[in-house]
Amino acid sequence: MIRLRKSSKNTTSKAPGGLNNRTAVGIDISQNAVTMVQLTGRSLTQIQLEKYVVTKLPKNIVQGSKIQDYDQLVSYLQHTYTQLRSSCKNFVAAMPQNLATLEHFVYNQRETELDLDDFAESEIAQIGPVEEMNYDYQTIGASVASAGQQILAVAAKKDDVEPRIELFESAGLPLSAMDLDLLAQRNAYIFWINQHAPELANEKVAVFGIYATQMYALVMQNGHILYKQEMPVSTEQLNQLIQRTYQVPEEKAAQMMVSSTKPADYQTQVAGRFNVQVAQEVQRVLQFYYTTQSTDSFANIKHILFTGEASQQPGLAESIFSQTNTPTQCVHPAAYAERGSKVDLPQLQIDAPSLTLAFGLALRGL
Repeated sequence: MIRLRKSSKNTTSKAPGGLNNRTAVGIDISQNAVTMVQLTGRSLTQIQLEKYVVTKLPKNIVQGSKIQDYDQLVSYLQHTYTQLRSSCKNFVAAMPQNLATLEHFVYNQRETELDLDDFAESEIAQIGPVEEMNYDYQTIGASVASAGQQILAVAAKKDDVEPRIELFESAGLPLSAMDLDLLAQRNAYIFWINQHAPELANEKVAVFGIYATQMYALVMQNGHILYKQEMPVSTEQLNQLIQRTYQVPEEKAAQMMVSSTKPADYQTQVAGRFNVQVAQEVQRVLQFYYTTQSTDSFANIKHILFTGEASQQPGLAESIFSQTNTPTQCVHPAAYAERGSKVDLPQLQIDAPSLTLAFGLALRGL
């Protein structure tokens, strides 16, 4: 729920209120694709997926989290928006998590002479020079440990933020907000838990997204991020494993990854090996998380959720359960929204794993 567009004071994000039939387009840029998802919010409990477009990107326009060719990317953004056939001008995009700093701190008015704006700025200044940063913060609730307020803050270097803002302006898609991709993942799962698994709302839940060049892990409770980690498990890694195993080019490997008809030995040669690697990484994340917990706040993670294109490998949830003894399921929140008439259900079932971040960004705009 963070805006990175301004570095001036008074940047606190408004808490979400009634949606009043608002429309927003979430734009996710990865190494492999530009994804746009358009949502309409008729109420806080009624989100409709109106339409979406996924445009594959050629290599070398984006490498990891770095944009290599801004001019070409502008063209692909314009093309994707044209394909979306939308008149919506409410756009939300994301900074990669590794180009930003996410911090929690507690503000207690009785313990400082500073108002909230100045206190937040003083905390941000510990990350880096304020004049070189774009930052924002929001109150996320009362602190359990003290009488203060819990504050979630995000800061990123202007040198990283401003070229991205200019990118969208050059494409004729000026942003309403710049979020973090990690927070987009959180937004998507808050929606899913609230609507479809309310019994998990108060539990500690681990959410993993396997994306183009990394895997994001979040431990959440009541929508709050308790722990986060980034790992080098990725769709790219799975693609390379398929290329090596079957001696096929990258594009063919990408097709095999999501195809319903796979080679007879795919499970043993590819999916099984990849699943074991992911399960080991998940176990490491849980171990790291548990070592950060004080005994009074210690409670086991009750559920593990997965999304992302590579999470569709057969047997993934079973591998993770056998490694962690924690119930695991692959859930792609975009598939759970109400669908507009322009959304093809069979195609959505194929595409939903790759829509999670854009879906979470569009939710941010409602």
